[in-house]
Amino acid sequence: MRRVNQMLAKELLVKDTKWFPCPVCLKPLDVRTTKRKKPYVICSNCGVQMFIREQGGIAAFERLVDQGLQADVWTRIGKLEERYRLKCPECKKAFWASPDLLGTNWFNSKASGYRCPEKNCQGVVPIGERAS
Repeated sequence: MRRVNQMLAKELLVKDTKWFPCPVCLKPLDVRTTKRKKPYVICSNCGVQMFIREQGGIAAFERLVDQGLQADVWTRIGKLEERYRLKCPECKKAFWASPDLLGTNWFNSKASGYRCPEKNCQGVVPIGERAS
C-alpha cells in the first residue's frame, strides 16, 4: 500500500474532485456519482465498494467529505500511516501496529517490538523503527 504523503495531500486539495478514504486501506478514493446523482466510492486495492443511497446518508456523507477537506485529513492520515503502518523484516508484508502484536522481553518485561501477524512468520519490527 502506498503512503499518502504531503505532496499527494496537496494535490488532492487543489483539484475539484472530492475524495474519501477507503475504510479498509485508507487509500484516497475519488467520490463518483451515479446516473441518479447518488455518491459512491470504489477501492481497486481491496475491493471495497460503498454506495450511499438514502437522502440522510447522502447528506451525512457529503458533510464528511467537506470536513475532510477543511480539516486536512489527508495529511493526518499520512502521518498516522508513517507512525503505525509497519513492514515485517522477514516476509516484507505491511501491517498496522496494535497492542495485541506487541512483544515483550522475557527478562525485563519491556516492550521489544511488534510481531508480524502473518501465520508461520517470526518477524518482529523493533519499537521505534519507522513504518513502511
